Amino acid sequence: MAKESKSTRALTGVRLLHKDIPSTLCTETGGSFVASNGWQHIADNVLYYETYFDLSAYELDDLTVVPTSLSLQDGLPYTTIQPAPETQMAVLDIISQEKLDMATVYTNYTQTYDIPGSPAATEDWTQLLMCNFRLMTPQTDFAVSSLLLPATGGTFGSAEPTAVQKLWLYRIIIPVANDLTDTIWNIPPTRFIMGADIVKEEDLPYMMRLKRSYELATQG
Repeated sequence: MAKESKSTRALTGVRLLHKDIPSTLCTETGGSFVASNGWQHIADNVLYYETYFDLSAYELDDLTVVPTSLSLQDGLPYTTIQPAPETQMAVLDIISQEKLDMATVYTNYTQTYDIPGSPAATEDWTQLLMCNFRLMTPQTDFAVSSLLLPATGGTFGSAEPTAVQKLWLYRIIIPVANDLTDTIWNIPPTRFIMGADIVKEEDLPYMMRLKRSYELATQG
């Protein structure tokens, strides 16, 4: 094992990473979503926000990021206006070692109810450090809007140590109804938090981790 440099010693240790995700007001208009604050969409199928934790400084010094805690601060209300009676809204919050294809996420969920990290998903579950899933449905009617509350939910993911340059963060919203025309959703802001221990591994386990990262990046 190579001797640690001063810069390596400065980077190792316990760290707390966080990333704020903005709110969005999304309207379905003419078969497509219109969203605010940097949110993206695929027609009127998927609404999502994509960002990342930058780990390039650790990767440059051949360091490994070992997650010690993965959490989401998300306590504000989700509301919708003019929902169809059968409206459902899947909410996924994901930390992934690789970028995700939103069309694939949508197809897997709507056809077989598979989400990234679940046992039947197309993605390798070790790729997903965290995947929180909630199915939201209108539960309480106000004067002009309905409050969306979780009907069910769960957590998938491996919390695997990683040596990648970036950890991709996703908030993914998949509304499902027979008719979404003119429906409006208010998605509140949230925050991803990851506690991590930055360590210098022995050469062999580190090389095996790099090999695994390459396999995940190139898998079909």
